[in-house]
Amino acid sequence: MKGIAKEKIGIMNEKLKNIVLPVIAYGGLAGILSGFLVGVFNFFARYLIEYSQKIYQSVLDHLWALPLFFIGLAALALLMAVLHRLVPNVRGSGIPNVEGAIRGLLTFKWLRTLVGTVIGSYIGFFAGLPLGSEGPSVQLSAMTAQGITEMMRAKLTWRRYVMAGGAGAGIAVAFNAPLAGILFAMEECHKRFSPIILLCASSAVITGTTTFRLLGMAIKDPKWSSTSMLFNIEQLKPFADFKEMKSVGEFAAILGILVAIGVVIGALAIVFNLLMVNSQKLSDKFLDKFPYWARLLTAFLLTGAVGLIFTKFVEGGFAMVNTGGHSLIDNICHSGLKYSFLFLLLVIAVRMILTLICFNSGATGGLFIPMLAIGALLGAMLGNIFVKLGMDEEYFSAVVVIAMTTFFGASVRAPITAIVLIVELSGYQSDFLPAAIAIFTAFLVAELLDTKPLYDSLLDRLREKSDVKTVRRNFEVAIEKGSFVVGKQISNIIWPANALVTEVLRADGESVVPDGETVLYEGDRIHIVVESSDFEETEEFVAHLVKGNTSVK
Repeated sequence: MKGIAKEKIGIMNEKLKNIVLPVIAYGGLAGILSGFLVGVFNFFARYLIEYSQKIYQSVLDHLWALPLFFIGLAALALLMAVLHRLVPNVRGSGIPNVEGAIRGLLTFKWLRTLVGTVIGSYIGFFAGLPLGSEGPSVQLSAMTAQGITEMMRAKLTWRRYVMAGGAGAGIAVAFNAPLAGILFAMEECHKRFSPIILLCASSAVITGTTTFRLLGMAIKDPKWSSTSMLFNIEQLKPFADFKEMKSVGEFAAILGILVAIGVVIGALAIVFNLLMVNSQKLSDKFLDKFPYWARLLTAFLLTGAVGLIFTKFVEGGFAMVNTGGHSLIDNICHSGLKYSFLFLLLVIAVRMILTLICFNSGATGGLFIPMLAIGALLGAMLGNIFVKLGMDEEYFSAVVVIAMTTFFGASVRAPITAIVLIVELSGYQSDFLPAAIAIFTAFLVAELLDTKPLYDSLLDRLREKSDVKTVRRNFEVAIEKGSFVVGKQISNIIWPANALVTEVLRADGESVVPDGETVLYEGDRIHIVVESSDFEETEEFVAHLVKGNTSVK
């Protein structure tokens, strides 16, 4: 009995040293710094967007300033072009870049990327580009996490876990949505659920969100928004709990609405994905003949012209086509029924064209909130139709919110994150079944249409343009006592990108054809097939996994 107890204590000590302490040290510290940096980043972003709107309105009030306005936009475009030449990694949305780094497909200089992301994003916000701050927030957090692991000299085995936790903290702080942040790290960044990823993401997200909220209490500025939901929709009335419905007819009517939302939004999300990816290919084909700065100049000047037109002729017009879409979503949820179907269609068309042009120009800025904004506009269009067909007007906001998160879930194929987002972003508190029906219907439609998730497609484009050549190679390594992989299932270990464990040779000579549930033990020898452009780094990474004492710095 004493021997068994001693063995259990030894196992607990190993877990404490190899898992619990690194999670607390790396994930917790990355979360604290991410909570501070992302909170401050978004705080000033809101002020820049506010000033940008005032400038647009002021130019319309003083038309003599019109030439100065466009000269200013041109200067901002050229400044961003210079920034992108110095730090190419900050082009476009931050999330595909981060996912590439987490999966071991891309590498970045963390400090340069972090500073460049802040500067590039602020240029875009000040110009009024229709791009969001959430993608850059994720990149800021992930680069902070990478910096923490490098400064603390953490082994490579922990680096990608901590970066995933940092990415989750970025989502959690940007949206004030901790559960969505944890799920995002697993469902979107790693495409898998594992205890270690859950522990690291939870550590980073909890400390990051706590830091963010404590700072909000100290600063006491409404723009910090650390204790309220991102979208405060007071009149939101969720669809009634199915258990409370009084007739089969009422049940069938609401079920029909939810399925219709899922089918329509799922199909349109795929159209959006195809437009994003194929427009990139077209722009690479035809616009490469022009200097890079010319793309940015066109995007900035066109955004300014369209923004002035909408600000002049439409109430709240700046929010309709400029910035990421936070104010647009609030406006649509509160008073979307006052807009006609055709007007909403016009706004979607204009916003889509501007988003495509700005994103394909390489401008720094995210697609997360712009996707939610497009989903909200589509939801408002569907809500108009449903009201005319007899739906009670009080459910209009629920249709908008469900469509908004359904669009995101179908586009990036993250349905569970989408279900959590609907609660944490808008306060949709009722039976989750109605929202889940729409979201999973859209997910099914997207899967049947057999297209890649948006961020995966954008990551593929990044890898194609990097022009890195890879070679396939076989090698064998022995698992030592106290190493990171001992006692873990193969599926719960982050291996190098494009690596496959093809055989496990047990210490007693038994050969095992492994699957994801195969557990690795001390003394095993494993055969790995890997496709890599840098075998020295790959072998170093594997060595940190299988050698003893990998938990130290």
